[in-house]
Amino acid sequence: MIRSLLHVGMTVPDLEVGRAFYELFGLEQRGVGNDVVFRCEGRAQDQLRLIEGPRKKLSYVSLGTDEDGMRKLLDNLSKEGVPIAAPPFGDSPGVWFQDPHADWVNVQVAVPAASVLPAPAEINAPGNYRRIGVRACSVATLQKKARPRRLGHLIKFSPDVNRSVDFYTRVLGMKVSDRSRDILAFLRGSAGGDHHILAFARSSHTGLHHLSFEVGDIDEIELGAQTLLRAGYKDGFGLGRHVGGSNYFHYIRDPWNSLAEYFWDIDTIAEDDGSWEPLDVAPEQITALWSTTPPPPEFVMNFEAA
Repeated sequence: MIRSLLHVGMTVPDLEVGRAFYELFGLEQRGVGNDVVFRCEGRAQDQLRLIEGPRKKLSYVSLGTDEDGMRKLLDNLSKEGVPIAAPPFGDSPGVWFQDPHADWVNVQVAVPAASVLPAPAEINAPGNYRRIGVRACSVATLQKKARPRRLGHLIKFSPDVNRSVDFYTRVLGMKVSDRSRDILAFLRGSAGGDHHILAFARSSHTGLHHLSFEVGDIDEIELGAQTLLRAGYKDGFGLGRHVGGSNYFHYIRDPWNSLAEYFWDIDTIAEDDGSWEPLDVAPEQITALWSTTPPPPEFVMNFEAA
């Protein structure tokens, strides 16, 4: 049923503070009513919506499906006794409901927009040289910056990871790619694709752990991170490479202590590919293959108010 991640809505106490951070992060903003909405350069799709409110909170997640998936979803929600609600945030299309922990979910019949940015340079690897006679770096590269291409995934905190996984797989049709006991679980869409578009991490209450945006290469990860660090934003964790998903990463703290991640080179899984065997290992085994610094203790903290 659920095939894609469309966008995320987040309430913040100061729209201008949020605007400054996410613009420097590399997103392009536009006003929509009283909200501030961000898109990725070269991609005609909303990715992040900031809503002004008394305190920072993950407001909702918007997911995409097709017509058949919507019919199955509505049937499943009816069988589970999950009510369909009027839009709680503006007049966004699709259906609205709450998950078992009262977090809002929006599902639309929609296909993610494609990026029109040029493809990044090919990678030369031993025995697989695909960039011949073309520079990957030149003097012009000194002007390079992070250009996020899409919102790839997010991790939400959950007071009961197993219950969240059950609802999102059994009712919404998502699939488990990897997990760490009852502490962490990565879910992909029903039609395959990225290793995860949504994940759950255990906490005393719900909230946002991080939003993650795909960039063109590992250079853009660090160019973006260093730009934010020089501007005074707090480092989160990285540079490194995850085991769950295999992607390279660097996290930076946003103004309200959630994390914003740049990522590149994530695993993809084919639709109904029975060859993929999910891991179920300890958190330290799935967090990072390597990183330039160890994950700080606050990396797993939920800074949203209960």
